[in-house]
Amino acid sequence: MNGKSLPEAAGSGPGSAIDPARLHATRARLRRYATWLDSGIGVPGTRWQIGVEALIGLIPGIGDVAGAVLGSWFVIEAARLRAPRPLLARMVGNVVFDALLGLVPVAGDLADFVFKSNRRNLALLDAHIDARLGVERAPGRPWWHWALLLVALLAAGAWWLHR
Repeated sequence: MNGKSLPEAAGSGPGSAIDPARLHATRARLRRYATWLDSGIGVPGTRWQIGVEALIGLIPGIGDVAGAVLGSWFVIEAARLRAPRPLLARMVGNVVFDALLGLVPVAGDLADFVFKSNRRNLALLDAHIDARLGVERAPGRPWWHWALLLVALLAAGAWWLHR
C-alpha cells in the first residue's frame, strides 16, 4: 500500500470513508457471485465452464432479461463503493452487451462461453479499487479482441437466420 489509509486512497471525499473490512467482504461476495453466474459449472470432458446465467439465458424471452437483472448487482455494488460514472457506464455496457448477444439465436447462447460479463465487471471494479490503492496490475486483453468476437457472432447469427 502507498501509506494512505483506504478512505484517503479511495479519494471519495470527506465523509465517504469505506471500511477496509467491508471492502474486502464485498470483493469476496462479488467473486462468489461472479463464479456462480459465469463459471460455476464445469462442462464434462472439457475445460469450459458455464454459469447459471448461461443456463437461464436458454429460456426464450425472459432468460436474457433475467441474466441482465442478475448482472446488474455488480453495478449496484460499484455505485455503493462510489465508483466513478465512467466505470459504472462501462459496467452497464457489459451487462447490456451480454443481454444483446443473447438475442442472437444459438450464437448468443454460445457467446456465454466466451463473454463473461459478470467476471469482466468484477475485474473492472477490482482494477479501479487497486488503482486507487496504488496496486500495479498486468494489462488485460485489447478492446479489438472483443470486437472481433462480436463480428464473428453476428455473422454466425445472420447465417443461421438466413440458411
